[in-house]
Amino acid sequence: MKLAVDFKKCEKAGECYYNHPRLFERNESGFPTLRVRDLDTEELLKEAREAVEVCPAGAISIKE
Repeated sequence: MKLAVDFKKCEKAGECYYNHPRLFERNESGFPTLRVRDLDTEELLKEAREAVEVCPAGAISIKE
């Protein structure tokens, strides 16, 4: 499974990189940058699901 961000939906709220710094970091424009794309462990998948839930814009997704 892979983690993805839809930058057209992203509002730069920062919930992803503040709450899940292992998966995301903030770039110089304020958008999240993925630190991890492949969710190859249960721990990463769980954290990614939490990131999907906290994103106020619904911009984060998990793809198979």
